Amino acid sequence: MRFIYIEPPKIVRKIFRDFIWENNNDEILITIDDGPFPSVTENILRFLNSTRTKALFFVTGKNVKQNFFLFEEILDDGHFVANHSFNHSKEMTKMDLDELRMEIISTEGMISFKKNFRKLFRPPYGKINLRMNRALKEMNYKIFMWSLLTEDYLGDFKLVKKNLDKHLRKNSIVVFHNNPKSQNIIEASLDYTFNLAEKRGYKIGSTFNF
Repeated sequence: MRFIYIEPPKIVRKIFRDFIWENNNDEILITIDDGPFPSVTENILRFLNSTRTKALFFVTGKNVKQNFFLFEEILDDGHFVANHSFNHSKEMTKMDLDELRMEIISTEGMISFKKNFRKLFRPPYGKINLRMNRALKEMNYKIFMWSLLTEDYLGDFKLVKKNLDKHLRKNSIVVFHNNPKSQNIIEASLDYTFNLAEKRGYKIGSTFNF
């Protein structure tokens, strides 16, 4: 099944109740997918440091391999990291089990030795099926989804604002993207999120106890 919902409906959450869809307390969690990438990662880290907030970065193995110094910078700043596959393939649901496991294990081997590693997996493009789910459970992963997809990867700040205005809740798991598609709006998008949360009396958390 493919999840493309900005805010996944209750029926989907009920069917896949073992997935993590929202925070378990009244704090917004910031999650960042895809990186690390030059320039984008540094901009995100600079903003998060200015707000003294910790985020959860779902990194891909290929980008960690190419930009390991940026991966270490994420951790040096006290953020958390988790698994987003090696190649970020749209075809993970079609892979055989050996190929699927390799996508996950290859990335895990590069990031799991760090203390801020969390054994969580967010499927690329939100695409997952029952076979993937079983394989991930056998590898002791929890599947970490979202309750608010900002669509920042479309590069349209007005759309991000619209999604945040409509869907931001006090316990939202919010998805941003650490890639060139969001580069021009990522700082503005994060800033708007923090300002909106403050305006509504919500707290943005820094702890990922999953």
